Amino acid sequence: MKKLLVMICMTFGCVFASKASGDKSSAVVVSARANNLSDQMIKSLRLNNFQSSKIREINTQVAEQITAIEQQYAGNEAKIKQLTQEAFTARDLYLEEVLSTVQYNKYFNSRSAYAAIDQEFMSTLADNSNSNVLATVSAQQNPKAVAAN
Repeated sequence: MKKLLVMICMTFGCVFASKASGDKSSAVVVSARANNLSDQMIKSLRLNNFQSSKIREINTQVAEQITAIEQQYAGNEAKIKQLTQEAFTARDLYLEEVLSTVQYNKYFNSRSAYAAIDQEFMSTLADNSNSNVLATVSAQQNPKAVAAN
């Protein structure tokens, strides 16, 4: 019980730290990161609308945590790995409540694939770290704003 309470407190701390220190571009990256992973999970796990919205919420929270961890502990790979693993463990608990048993088992067995998808997405952003990538990601997230311009 204490571990769960500590994890929840850490989760909220990371989220608030990322929101307090984050700028608009990091918020766009967090959103894009979460949506990319969510889209993959929705397709492969065949989620319904309720599950899809919950998965997006969970992945957004985790992406905020991981981004904050990566920014705060830049250069300390061991600490980043430890804290991100804790965030992934917390996500697993949340997903267990949202997904059916069959879906959760499929997710659990594919966690390394989802991690690879996330790493590939982030490396693509890092490789193309110019404003065009952020503009493209932003346009994908909010097409109405682009159409208005």
